[in-house]
Amino acid sequence: MAALHGQQNTFYIPTSVEQEMSKHMFLMLPQEACGVVLGQAAAGGIRISRFQPIRNVAPDPLHHFVLDNAEWIRSIFSEPALMGIFHTHPYTRPVPSLEDIQALPAFAGLLKMYLIGSPCYPNGLRHQMHLNGYQIESSKEQQDQTPHSIPFPTYNLQPVSLCVT
Repeated sequence: MAALHGQQNTFYIPTSVEQEMSKHMFLMLPQEACGVVLGQAAAGGIRISRFQPIRNVAPDPLHHFVLDNAEWIRSIFSEPALMGIFHTHPYTRPVPSLEDIQALPAFAGLLKMYLIGSPCYPNGLRHQMHLNGYQIESSKEQQDQTPHSIPFPTYNLQPVSLCVT
């Protein structure tokens, strides 16, 4: 895992998996779509081999996503290994929102990557997905400066290169 800390990595996604994610996004419009990606970490990056859609059970699925608990728990024990979360921004660019960053502590300790997709319609022709990848980084911060305070993890998202093969 040392390769995933402190250096730029690449997320490798097969075209077939990217197409499954895009199809799921367009099927769920106008709501946010979500799911998980499975694969393996290796020196220099992460190789994704599978996408698993998960139902969005948010009270306002037009603007938020909440993973269905039962499906999320099953994905944690899936093979290949759980690598990251995918969700969409149907009306905005695929960049992390403040809400995305604030929600990270709920699941980021289990993940290495965060993918965000948005629909795009080049020249009005066919539906395509604009997909951005982010590496989940954690750091330990102390809530206060007392000698016995316990550091807790904080998370941030750093852009990573995507290679669709």
